[in-house]
Amino acid sequence: MRHSVSIRDEIGEAVEAMAEEEDLSISEFYVRAAEAHLKRIRRRRAIHELDRQAGAVDLHGGFDEALDDIRQDDSERS
Repeated sequence: MRHSVSIRDEIGEAVEAMAEEEDLSISEFYVRAAEAHLKRIRRRRAIHELDRQAGAVDLHGGFDEALDDIRQDDSERS
């Protein structure tokens, strides 16, 4: 599959240099970058969905405050 994209010159130059250092074609460099980015997005979405289904605390938000509340509510903890 072919895609045409426009990128800033400094990004294109950095990609060309890094691809050469890694002995990769520019196409292969972009493929690997896209695969890595897609993997991160899918992982983040899966974690978000698991948290949503479990009713979990947003670990990226008020985790410390929620943990303090749990500790205060637990009468067996001192």
